[in-house]
Amino acid sequence: MAESKTNNVANVSDGHGVDGGYLFRAPLGSKKPTDIKSQLDAAFKCCGIVSEDGIVFATETDREELKDMNGTVVHSAKTSHLETMTATLGEVKKEALAIQYGDDQVTDATGTLTVHVKNVEPGHAIYVFEGVLKNGRRWRRVIHDAQVTELSDMTVTAGELLGREATFTCFPDAESGDFYTDYIESTETEGMA
Repeated sequence: MAESKTNNVANVSDGHGVDGGYLFRAPLGSKKPTDIKSQLDAAFKCCGIVSEDGIVFATETDREELKDMNGTVVHSAKTSHLETMTATLGEVKKEALAIQYGDDQVTDATGTLTVHVKNVEPGHAIYVFEGVLKNGRRWRRVIHDAQVTELSDMTVTAGELLGREATFTCFPDAESGDFYTDYIESTETEGMA
């Protein structure tokens, strides 16, 4: 395959999570994947089902316009950059609750989940999203360092998913500076045998 010189509908896609598990979490310092095919390190735990709203990755930047003495904009300086990930965690299980309330606040023992809701910040962690694009193309996104910084209201009612939308603030990797690293199967080059 060669680099395309024309539009290619094979590159247009929607996105899905890999069946059986698509969002995983591991403590900072765990071995991160560096490709699309290798198995995740045993430290990664499945975060559970994400609601039909999916996972939203957002970028927010602020800029300051700098003007010369005549009022002409001569430069637009970026003054801040924020990356966030938002997902509604839909399972009532230890991993999903620990993401929201902190690892030390959740236990699962003798058949009972115990959650201590306190004024404690959840910890930072590495996250990996395992996605599937059109025609079965794989997409793996490594979120190098993220922390839940906002939780939506919890609505308890018949006919609605019992889950809370969690907003994760993403921080750059200390080595690469990447907020995320994406590994996506290409339509223009072939993998090594």
